[in-house]
Amino acid sequence: MSSQQLLTRVIRQRIVEAGGYLPFDAFMQAALYEPGLGYYETKTVFGEKGDFVTASELGPWSTLAMADLVLNGWQQMGRPEHWMLIEQGSGSGQQLAALLDILVQLPMQPPSTVISVEHCAQLRERQEKLYAERQLDVTLVDSLEEVHESQHVIYYSNELPDAFPVSCFHYRQGAFYERGVGLNESGFCWTDAPEPMQQAPAIAPELIAAWPDDYISEYNPAVADWQAELARIIGSGFIFTVDYGYSQQEYYRPARVEGTLLAHVAQTADEDVLSHPGSRDITAHVDFSALVRAGEQAGLQPLLWMSQGGWLAQSPSVQSLLQSLAAQNDKVSMHLLAHAKRMMMPFGMGEVFKLLVQSKGLQAVKPDYLNQFDHLGAL
Repeated sequence: MSSQQLLTRVIRQRIVEAGGYLPFDAFMQAALYEPGLGYYETKTVFGEKGDFVTASELGPWSTLAMADLVLNGWQQMGRPEHWMLIEQGSGSGQQLAALLDILVQLPMQPPSTVISVEHCAQLRERQEKLYAERQLDVTLVDSLEEVHESQHVIYYSNELPDAFPVSCFHYRQGAFYERGVGLNESGFCWTDAPEPMQQAPAIAPELIAAWPDDYISEYNPAVADWQAELARIIGSGFIFTVDYGYSQQEYYRPARVEGTLLAHVAQTADEDVLSHPGSRDITAHVDFSALVRAGEQAGLQPLLWMSQGGWLAQSPSVQSLLQSLAAQNDKVSMHLLAHAKRMMMPFGMGEVFKLLVQSKGLQAVKPDYLNQFDHLGAL
């Protein structure tokens, strides 16, 4: 029996034991992270042979731009001799390795401690092998709970909160009903909880008032715990979050009647997130308004929110490489420039992907080169 068949059996049994209804976040947790069976535990996820490509597989652009942010953050922390760099959800580990290579070339003190936080055992093994081959001193941990509070910390993630298990809802006849997973003759199916939710998601009332009946979407309760953990770990420092998402006003606009949930299989998006658990990635866009609020409640100060396209285009290291490649005009240069265009232009990844910068314990300011592109007020 394959791992996918075993996982299907496990989830079916949980639905039966729960009386025929399993909240979607529990289904998503099992589909992605069930030990030894979930998608991230068993599949080749990243790269051309995987189901989707992240920014780190599209050339050096996001890594160069992140290095510029790290340099700026280190300078604002007072140029400490000892400081900590944390990446969470590194996946293959390629971006962290590339970032460390760049940082040693910049006019700054390299991090004295480097930590990679990766929940999935398969991915931790891949990272451990890569870091050993590259002779990089990186500490691998399973969760943020294993990281002690420190001063002078820079934390970053790329496409992390979109993979947190989300709760789904069905808004009908003026009430919120939790959406979950049941069983029918074809397999897994959507089903509503029989009673309205006792605590509705924190969505602005004026947005709810504009919805049509039978409005379906999702929200991410795991964001609050994540932000609280970061606030615990970081005595002083910065948090850089890159992911695809919207302001709450855009996320819950009336025309978006079925939410943002998607599966990714063989580089293709699929709206069917229930079939063949363990065979496909499942994601939802990030509500950055909710993320910022959760951070503020935990003691994190938002500094900047902007599109990925603007961030990359204005980063000094990215600009320098773009000019160099344009002057070379060879096949390799054109290939890299095509990837840059995909990441920066609005019709590619440039607009839907965002950068959020937060700080704690510092009189911090947004980087000068990004100041005029900040849209934090829209959240």
